[in-house]
Amino acid sequence: MVDVEYIDTTERGYKRLSSLLGVSQVQNQKCQRCGQTVYQQERIGPVNDVIFHKQCFRCCTCGGYVTLKNYWTNQTSVDDKEIYCQTHAPRVGGSRLDNSAMGIQRALSAQDNFRKANSKMTELRFQKEQPGPTIDHECLGIKAAMTQSRQQHQTRPSSDQTSGHKFTIDENSFHIRGALDAQLLQRKNERKLEKHHFPPHIVQKREHIFETQKRLEEQLRQEEDEMFREFREEREKEAKAINKEIESEWERQLKELTHKYEQVIDRKKKKIKDTDKTMMPIEFENEKKDLAETMKSKKQNIKKTMTLRLRQKEQEQTAELVKKQSQVMLEMLAKEQEELKAELAKEMAKEPVSAENGANIRRDKGNIDEVLEILPLPSVAAPPPPKVPSCRKEDLFPDTSVFQSIDEQVIKVAESEQLTYTDLVRQLTEDLLTDLEKVRAIYRWICVKDLNVMEFADNLDADTPLGLLRGIKFGTETYHVLFMRLCSYAGLHCVEIKGHSKSVGYEPGMKIIPGTFQNTWNAVFIAGDWRLIQCNWGARHLVLSKDKEEKSKGNDNIRYQYDDHYFMTDPDEFILEFWPQDPNWQLLESPITLEQFEELPFVRSVFFHYKMRFDGHKKAVIKTDSKGGARITIRVPEENENDLVFFYQLRFADKERSKEQTYKGSLLERYVFETMVDNTVTFSVHVPTSGLYFMEIFANKIDNSGRVEDDNANIAPFKLKCACKFKIVCESLSGTMHPLPNCAPGEWGPKKAQRHFGIVPVISPASEFEMEKAGMLTVEDQFELKFQTPQPFQFVAKLRMNHVESKVLDHYLNLSSQGSVLSVHVSLPQPGQYGLDIFARPKGADSATLSHACKYLINCTKVSTLVDLPKSLSLSANKRVKCGPTSGFAEMGLQVISQKEAKIILDKTNTTSFEVKIPTDVVLSYQFLREPHEDNRDYVLQTSEPNGIIKFTISLPKKGNYILSLYARKENSDSRSAPNVYNCLIQYTPGSTEDLMDADRKSAVFKRSIFKKADSKDGSSVDKTLDKSSEKSV
Repeated sequence: MVDVEYIDTTERGYKRLSSLLGVSQVQNQKCQRCGQTVYQQERIGPVNDVIFHKQCFRCCTCGGYVTLKNYWTNQTSVDDKEIYCQTHAPRVGGSRLDNSAMGIQRALSAQDNFRKANSKMTELRFQKEQPGPTIDHECLGIKAAMTQSRQQHQTRPSSDQTSGHKFTIDENSFHIRGALDAQLLQRKNERKLEKHHFPPHIVQKREHIFETQKRLEEQLRQEEDEMFREFREEREKEAKAINKEIESEWERQLKELTHKYEQVIDRKKKKIKDTDKTMMPIEFENEKKDLAETMKSKKQNIKKTMTLRLRQKEQEQTAELVKKQSQVMLEMLAKEQEELKAELAKEMAKEPVSAENGANIRRDKGNIDEVLEILPLPSVAAPPPPKVPSCRKEDLFPDTSVFQSIDEQVIKVAESEQLTYTDLVRQLTEDLLTDLEKVRAIYRWICVKDLNVMEFADNLDADTPLGLLRGIKFGTETYHVLFMRLCSYAGLHCVEIKGHSKSVGYEPGMKIIPGTFQNTWNAVFIAGDWRLIQCNWGARHLVLSKDKEEKSKGNDNIRYQYDDHYFMTDPDEFILEFWPQDPNWQLLESPITLEQFEELPFVRSVFFHYKMRFDGHKKAVIKTDSKGGARITIRVPEENENDLVFFYQLRFADKERSKEQTYKGSLLERYVFETMVDNTVTFSVHVPTSGLYFMEIFANKIDNSGRVEDDNANIAPFKLKCACKFKIVCESLSGTMHPLPNCAPGEWGPKKAQRHFGIVPVISPASEFEMEKAGMLTVEDQFELKFQTPQPFQFVAKLRMNHVESKVLDHYLNLSSQGSVLSVHVSLPQPGQYGLDIFARPKGADSATLSHACKYLINCTKVSTLVDLPKSLSLSANKRVKCGPTSGFAEMGLQVISQKEAKIILDKTNTTSFEVKIPTDVVLSYQFLREPHEDNRDYVLQTSEPNGIIKFTISLPKKGNYILSLYARKENSDSRSAPNVYNCLIQYTPGSTEDLMDADRKSAVFKRSIFKKADSKDGSSVDKTLDKSSEKSV
């Protein structure tokens, strides 16, 4: 008879473990319970080779919810794909050998029924003098099986000498074989992460390892407590020394001050007046008070310097201690693993395994390693020295969505508290099999926990949950040290790497000197390769609710945002931001020097997240040509070209002009031409003057809120993140660079309209195809653009030209629509450079706001009929003209209604109005400038009132001198020129210099930009800009 007990534990346990090596294949993406499609964000599984919705993952008997840690499957039928709770799960018996175990009860019931139906056959089979077969533990030989040794079981004859009857109760009798097969068969579909499926002695060994780990942690904590005690004592000693030094200096200087006044009093004792006697003590007390403030400030500065010095020293000592303790922990785990391996080898060698051909084979070392590989035990084999990884990050996992279930479990663990690192790491990694999964869990926990904002009490007890992280309180433990510590508890090799980084404050072209831009990160050994991890840069946290009280009610108002780029970053990408002091830890085939690191482009994680790449090798510093030109080209994957939005910011690099955003009244952004053709975005820069500049490029991916659709009539603003930054150097400039026409900021060309509105340009074969796609046209006299629209839109078009008022150019363009085709016809009045803005909104939309759709740059070489356009004056020119009406004011029959004075002074409000009455045959236009010649027409709203009155409502964005210039001409006049008829000077000097720009722009009619830029690492940001003019539309 085969030893049933041994098969039920070791044999079946081994087969169960081996079966876990098989990879489940999900046949489709339909939910097993409801049959509907399962999307990634609501998916759970695979379980039994099928998947479920999260809401469908419940017991099919009682409907109770279960989780991946406590669900059960049908142990009696492999065809049953359903899940059960522990109460209702169909299962075979346990490993006990009695009349209720392993299907024996069914066998007993079957024989009882057989005996009742065949009583006559029973009488023939058994003589009267012989007793019938009694089915109990004595008859079955179960008692002998339970009391005799395994060797006796194997050699025992097939008859019981004491009872006198034969029995053949082995693995093929009384349906025991069926029960065993059913149990073994169903196990291949069970989740490998369920710890209760492992054989009992394996579970016991794991518990023994955890207990040993806890005892070792207690020893290591005592050593750490002693170190913290020394830290406190040293801090207290230093603080006392500083207090003593300051107190001594205070007494000395106070004594000198007192002696000084005593001498003054002694010299003037006879001549001093009574008033002076009263004033001298007051002067003395004032100087004494000033001295006390000086000493207090000095004390604070000395303490701050002392704290920084001690903290750096303590961090180094803590890192060394954690490094040593990590090695001790890894050695203990390695020892325990070797003991487990020896124990498994001993147990498995006792029983031969029957192969399919009947031959007996024994488990070799490879089988044992195979079992150990799938056990949730640490892998602590000694790692090799640093070398180039054998594969890229994407070869290990396509994207981080594969870790969704792990991330969700980590967030739950982060919401609870643990008293020991052993408990913490066990909760994070207990049910995880691979090193990659364990590292992921630890990384996500550190990102979620937000250690930088945790609050600690002054009397923190080391045995409390927060006491576990007391190193964070004292500033002695950092993200990378904590990560290294947790990895050692999980049996993972992790090292600390020191070097330099292009962190906050670093700008392209900077030279890194020793002691500056220092940083530390980790490398962890995973699947045979060293992988780079930067936990500190990976942690990001975003609070959705601004109400603190509401935030404290629950987690619905908090969303954890983190940066997955810094999880196992590929070395060739990591080197663009981090340079290790040890070149071996660059993990590159050809390590680079610090000077080469400084020359590399300044990029951020967004650049890699969306798989961008530079078209041609770029360095951090770009030199312009003789005309001040430079070009930056970025390619994106074709699948992202319709979802990615780019923006830019050009600013002066020198400190004297770093806050200036304009050059001679024009924004620096007007010297950049950005366009996107297919999957390539190009930034053509022509700087206005020689000097140093920073060119920062922002990007992000839009969702449906960034598109105009049936249920979304307006484009919601969205943030852009810094993707890359360059330093542009213009040593000399030949010629004069003029700004582009004052159109809406950002991208030129039709790609924007296609991305956000679904509006596609209709390009004729005869056109300059590529240039038209880029948004640049070279024309003569006139041109026409056509667009295919997906739905009825309301359009507005504006023609722009430098030094010409936009309203003057309105007569030269015409919009028409026929069916789903929009036509924009433009007849240009004179040669020059123009800009064409097109705004749109769906017809019937509730909102009155039109969003900017696209813009074109038009270069006109010649026209058939030249028209003399009125040029708008600069403020410097207007200064030479007196304020008030000119000679043409009365000739046109104009009359001022609201402001009798031509000079307006504002200090308490930033808004004013100006009203003028005009005859019906007069056309009025205006120019609004801020000193020296900054165009601010966007902050003037012109409306028509009854009785021929034109009202100008002015909202001033910031303090300064402004001038409102009015121009008029007769409507039936042959000349298109409009002379200046009135000038109104406005001086705005508010008590606060706060920029009111955002408040004013909310009342705008046109959105000139649909996005805003996220705060970059240097704190720069750009708000959306709006066009306030009111125009006719089609």
